[in-house]
Amino acid sequence: MNNQREPKKLIHTEKDLFYLHHNIRTAPYTMLQNHAHNSYEIYYLRSGERYYFIKDRSYHVRKGDLVLIQPNVLHKTMHAEAISHERILINFRESYIDGIFHEISPDLLRVFDEEPVIHPDSLELAMVESIMEKMMREQKHAEPGAAGYTKLLLAELLLLLYRHVRPVDSQGKTSEHPTTLHRKVSDIVKYINEHFREPLSLKGLADHFHISSYYLCRIYKEVTGFTVIEYVNQLRVQEAQKLLKTTRYSVTGITEKVGFESSTHFGRIFKALCGLSPLQYRKWNG
Repeated sequence: MNNQREPKKLIHTEKDLFYLHHNIRTAPYTMLQNHAHNSYEIYYLRSGERYYFIKDRSYHVRKGDLVLIQPNVLHKTMHAEAISHERILINFRESYIDGIFHEISPDLLRVFDEEPVIHPDSLELAMVESIMEKMMREQKHAEPGAAGYTKLLLAELLLLLYRHVRPVDSQGKTSEHPTTLHRKVSDIVKYINEHFREPLSLKGLADHFHISSYYLCRIYKEVTGFTVIEYVNQLRVQEAQKLLKTTRYSVTGITEKVGFESSTHFGRIFKALCGLSPLQYRKWNG
């Protein structure tokens, strides 16, 4: 699966511990970059609807929904039926609220381990809106104490989500797939997630799922926003990053362990995604 064009840079490394961004779009929009980062993410859809691919499946996200994404999990948003949408995005590192969430609950961040899409009731939604508005106001005016107050507001939001999720824990509920096609692609993604370290080919994948290579490529891109090649390369590079940081395996050894056919190709893809060569990445993260 190494004969496709090189993907654009996909992986980010944030310098800041906290990031807040509000955006209103009035035209169809699909996230251009395949996306993974080393921070927690809270995505609040204030209006409109979106398809959101996360890890191994897609979700239909509607007005008032919140999406919670763990660090280093692949995700991508795409437009659904509604053309316009408004969203508020929060990214933060665990260290940003270290010392606060332990005072509230030691497992406060466990909300990110559950179903990624949360549907608040009307009372909870009003509270979410209030917290988000306060956050944006603090960011805009930057009055004395704004940084500390923003941190407290984030802790309040996390506590609200934590209390929402806890009653659902024992029920084992999962969101329905938007369509049967999304369910089919989810099965393909799960298979790739389990076998990306092995030799993979489009024909082999298509044969395994009893469909044509053309149909596989089309539905995969339509549902996930990724090409199959982009997705496999992303998984392999993420695995390589872990090995570069936690082991002393050679680049050649890592090439084989993550499923690339040659060190040269591995190095080219790694640099395209990370902006550094494997050895440079190890030097900066070792």
